[in-house]
Amino acid sequence: MENKVVFASGGDSGRAGFCLADVKLRGQDFFLRRSPNQMMYWLGRCSLLAVCVQVTFGQTLLDLRTQSKSIDFSGANATKPFQAGAIFPATCSIGQMFFQTNAPAGRNLYGCTSTNAWTQESGGNAGMAGQLGDFLVTRTNSSLLAIGSNCSGTTPCNVRFGSLTYSLVTGATVSISGGTGVAFIYVSSSGALMVGHNLAASCSVGCTAQSGVTAFPSDAIPLFTWTATNGSWDTAGGADQRAVLSTQVLHPGAGMLIVQSSGQTTIAPDPTVVGLRVAPPAISTSPCAAGSWAADNSFYYVCISANTWKRAPVASW
Repeated sequence: MENKVVFASGGDSGRAGFCLADVKLRGQDFFLRRSPNQMMYWLGRCSLLAVCVQVTFGQTLLDLRTQSKSIDFSGANATKPFQAGAIFPATCSIGQMFFQTNAPAGRNLYGCTSTNAWTQESGGNAGMAGQLGDFLVTRTNSSLLAIGSNCSGTTPCNVRFGSLTYSLVTGATVSISGGTGVAFIYVSSSGALMVGHNLAASCSVGCTAQSGVTAFPSDAIPLFTWTATNGSWDTAGGADQRAVLSTQVLHPGAGMLIVQSSGQTTIAPDPTVVGLRVAPPAISTSPCAAGSWAADNSFYYVCISANTWKRAPVASW
């Protein structure tokens, strides 16, 4: 068997130097049957006969995707794995990432979720509720917002008003054609997906655009706000208004009481201010609280003090 070992180096203009060592192996006991001079001859042939080193200046470009294995950048002084800039690339393919340098901290990272569409991958300045998929609002492009893209029949987006639960099972979009201001995206008390605005905006099937709105209605469930400038949705204009934790503060009006017990809130008239109707007393000293009253076919009764009743006959006219 004949083994050839070639050493080569590359250079410009296609030039290459090479060195050849030709080794002929002639059996396991070949050297044992040679004289000292013959052994020296064959040992010399097995040595490297020539080494040609050609030093050239050039540039080698590597494709890390195909020419590397188990890349580890942990020891590198710096790495920049994403595209970066103030303006989004006009085109992108699914899986690309982009770091927007002029966005607020925590709201810089975007991913290409569909052809030529960038989606923010972080909810800047948002709490854990900002990570929910329900009723998520995203900017598709400068003229279009997507609302509830994750909502479907198998994964509905639900919202509750008292004992009623409303479900959104399909997403919607809102388009802008002009104006500068804010869009208020919310669910109304009737379960409708609404976009209140002071812009030139319109909704697709599944939501309703309401002009002249400059704040969330008091009986609505807020979802998002989104700012717009000169007829374009701002790239970083979304603010998550969804909330998992909330409270309701009640103040009693005149003649009313509010009592909270065991997680329940009871609203009732104040009996010290508003007289309550009770059953007609059997006798004038029947138990009662001052201000209580009663009536039957013959008399009108009033409790003037604790356990003291007065009555007056009733007549028709």
